[in-house]
Amino acid sequence: MARDRKGAQLSLELEPQLLERLRARAAADGRPLSALVRRWIEAGLGGALEQQAGAPAGPDLLARVEALGAAVADLQRLASPERVSAAPRSAQPVTPKRVPLGPGQLEIIGAAHLQAEPPSPDRVIPDPPPGPITTAELAMLTGANRGSWNTWATKAASGDVRHHPQAGSWRLVGKSALDTGGPARWMWEQA
Repeated sequence: MARDRKGAQLSLELEPQLLERLRARAAADGRPLSALVRRWIEAGLGGALEQQAGAPAGPDLLARVEALGAAVADLQRLASPERVSAAPRSAQPVTPKRVPLGPGQLEIIGAAHLQAEPPSPDRVIPDPPPGPITTAELAMLTGANRGSWNTWATKAASGDVRHHPQAGSWRLVGKSALDTGGPARWMWEQA
């Protein structure tokens, strides 16, 4: 729409810094400097600029801020240490046993926080199942870290025997795929 040019011209004297800010704002908006100033004058005469600068935020904005504050307070109350209780522990330790959670840690329900029991000299190792077993089964049976069994196996040859202080000697059978699928796993048998 073409502008009616029958109006009067307005001349303003501005500080150089203010003029540069106005020019930058007009360039950012993609409009001429005169159109930007004209729009602001119309907004000021309509009362829009006074309402924004002098009056508090509208009731809608205040209600939203209060609702957000209440929601944050609820979240903080729900996550307070007094409301977080430790998961019930079983009376008998089982292998694998639960790792105790430290202060500030939350238990994720359904997640397994498990580790193998440390070997002890008086530990009784149950009889292994017949036939070769996987490294994971061997680690559960012996209470040792399966990573240590796998590391040893990568450097050994099939038929080599590794002695475990509490679990006795175990022979590396080799790698084989399981019926359940997945990658080939190291297999062991008692020596």
